[in-house]
Amino acid sequence: MLNSMAKEEKESGHLHFKRVLIADLKKSRKGKHHQLMGRIMEDLKKSAPGYAVKIPLSSVKGLSILNLRSAIVRATNNEGMSVSTSSDDQNFYVWKAQS
Repeated sequence: MLNSMAKEEKESGHLHFKRVLIADLKKSRKGKHHQLMGRIMEDLKKSAPGYAVKIPLSSVKGLSILNLRSAIVRATNNEGMSVSTSSDDQNFYVWKAQS
């Protein structure tokens, strides 16, 4: 099979970008807010039922509430955790959703 792929690549002409095997690629990404998400996830995992993690918006400079919520939902989905969120002018809140 690899021989046929190599033959197809030669026949396709000039390539603009290099090719790599998908099997050699990382399956996860380390986004630019990786450290922030790690701290939030750590606090969320330790949070008792009935309590929310309070994230001051001043501590996430340059990150919109929409993007913060999206990043948290992605991170919690990867952990198999369901969460709810809320926000006000000063803070963003996230807590474990009731099952």
